[in-house]
Amino acid sequence: MIISGIMILMLDSIMRERRYEEMEETVMPAERRTDIKGGAVVMIGPLPVVIGSDQRMAAVLMVLAITLMAIWMVSAYLGHFQ
Repeated sequence: MIISGIMILMLDSIMRERRYEEMEETVMPAERRTDIKGGAVVMIGPLPVVIGSDQRMAAVLMVLAITLMAIWMVSAYLGHFQ
């Protein structure tokens, strides 16, 4: 599993480099602007750590974190983590 994770990371870096080279070749119009929004939920056991680029993204990820926390607690209560 560790080796497959490392291979995925290497493949991702190669693909990003190719996309970056393609983006350098294309010229985007000056008036067109896109905002990128992102975030992450890191589950440390049952405790979530939420990181978001804006308030709406953080709120969506908090709902996801609460859902994951509830699933974890129900699974622990039913004895799936023994």
